[in-house]
Parts: sequence; C-alpha cells; structure tokens
Amino acid sequence: MPPDSSSEEKPADACVKKGGFWRRKVVGPIRNQLTQGASPKALSHAVAVGFVGGIFPVLGTTTIITTLIGYFLRLNQPVIHSIGWLVYPLHLLLIPVFIRAGEFLFGDEPITFSVPELMEIFAKSPSHFFSSFAMTFVHCTVAWMVVAPFLGALIAVAIRPLLNRAADRWMPATSSPPVS
Repeated sequence: MPPDSSSEEKPADACVKKGGFWRRKVVGPIRNQLTQGASPKALSHAVAVGFVGGIFPVLGTTTIITTLIGYFLRLNQPVIHSIGWLVYPLHLLLIPVFIRAGEFLFGDEPITFSVPELMEIFAKSPSHFFSSFAMTFVHCTVAWMVVAPFLGALIAVAIRPLLNRAADRWMPATSSPPVS
C-alpha cells in the first residue's frame, strides 16, 4: 500500500513549522505564496498595502482598510494581513505622528491625548470614541493619505528585489525548450 501522501511534509510547510516568529509569520506565508505561483511583483504590492494599511491612524480599522484595498486591487490577502499584523506596534507609535501632522495640515490647535488613554476610551465605548475624535480622525486620515502613496510605492520598489531573489531561491528551476 502506498504511503499516505497527506503525512508528507511539503518544503514550504516545513518553513512555517521551523524557526521563530519572523519565519512563521512573515517568511512562511510569503514563501508559500511564491511556491504556489504568486509573482514577486504582486507580492511586493501586497506587502506595501499591508504595511501602509497597517499604519492607518484610526484604532480598530486597519484590518478593514487592508482587506478593502487588497480586494479592490486583487492583491494577496494572507500576505497583506501578515504584514498588517506585524506592523501593529508601529501603527500605535505612528498614531500621534499622524494626529500632529493632521493638526499641522489643517492649522488646528494640538489636542491633549496619550495612546493608552485613546485605547482605554476606545475599549470602553467605540461609539463615544469615534464621536469625540471625529475631526481628529478626518485630519489624521488626510495626513495618512498624503503619505500613503509615496510610502507604499517606496516599500513596493524596495521589497521587489528581495522577493525576486527569494523566488529564484525557492522556486524549482524550470527548463525552457531548446531554441531552434
């Protein structure tokens, strides 16, 4: 009787099971997508959207933002969300930066706040949170929208050579037919 093929481990699966957080949560999903036929160009766009959408400066909205952008651009959702979750600490650090940038763009007086305070208000009552900081959200979203296209393009261009090398390394060599 032939061995059960479901018990055989695929090389891409082995990558996910071995190693630490980075290998399991970032390298593994990207490697799986490359070995399943995703192009480095498409994956570089997915990484860029995951990063840029993952730092969207409104608490509780990054998954929705990245899902919608990825859906409309027909990008790789697993990679987008892996990167989005990875940049969550950066998201929290950049909220005050985008708030201040929004205040600067619109000439508003700076509001007094702290990220832990914002998170506490959000956890207690998301509706109160959104109504209390509505204009702040509009202003910081505009600041993010100014930065996002440039940051996304920079990330996509910067990551593509790495993904091309990864694809060359992880993909089996295909033989091309002889040229006559």
